[in-house]
Amino acid sequence: MVKYIPSSLDDALKFLAEHDAYICAGGTDLMVLKRNIAGHLPKFDKDVIYVSNLKEISKIYEDDKYVHIGATATLDEIYNNKLTPELLKKAIGEVASVNIRHFATLAGNIANASPAGDTIVIDYLLDAELILKSVRGERAVKAKDFVLGVRKIDRQKDELITEILFPKTKYDAGMWYKVGSRKADSISKVSVAGIYSIQGGKVSKFALAYGSSAITVRRSEALEKEITGLSQKELANRIEEFVEKYSQTISPIDDQRSTKDYRLLVAKNITRKFLKEVVEAKHE
Repeated sequence: MVKYIPSSLDDALKFLAEHDAYICAGGTDLMVLKRNIAGHLPKFDKDVIYVSNLKEISKIYEDDKYVHIGATATLDEIYNNKLTPELLKKAIGEVASVNIRHFATLAGNIANASPAGDTIVIDYLLDAELILKSVRGERAVKAKDFVLGVRKIDRQKDELITEILFPKTKYDAGMWYKVGSRKADSISKVSVAGIYSIQGGKVSKFALAYGSSAITVRRSEALEKEITGLSQKELANRIEEFVEKYSQTISPIDDQRSTKDYRLLVAKNITRKFLKEVVEAKHE
């Protein structure tokens, strides 16, 4: 097994072209997955490349269309940057502990592909894209297409996530709600994020995404289209209908943290609360 610390992004890509390796930045997920008994090194069964020192992919900046978040920027750096979308900040504020956020990365959270990954819900909701590079070139993948299942992602062995791009989407208000064993510093039992805008008494933008409710984040663009364009009065008369429709898009499970029935009940309650907020929102 080779443990490699590249001197540059090009160096890292060359290494990945020649080695099937685990990519480690903060290591907050990887070290847990590969943990060993106390006093022993992690159980790495293939090469490891450490990329946390690559400054080329640590920057947070903006252009006309996107906010760019570098793959090795820590959650703490992202949280404290004025360019970071507010909903992403809210989710980061409830991810693990402050110490973990000093090492963990946004790229690592989505690459871990856990159904309980808090920031992944925001990636889906805000239509984030990932930039993956290799010696062969680069490509962009939408977050919703990148996560294929539990611990399964659309990344080739020689590719490295270098950036996460967030479109500069404008909306009136957003909601982030996480239910765990504690208010923060815990793995989600259920998480829900939503955004909306109201123009002239009608819903002009609407989106909802659910975490810890299926093997991947769930978001129904069909239901979003059905709600968008409704007047607030029309939506008020159909709240329970949409609560039921949204409940049919998720498929929670029983595990050590909670039951599927509890998760479904919580998801429905949060959906109802958010829809009522949209109905009661003031507008010009």
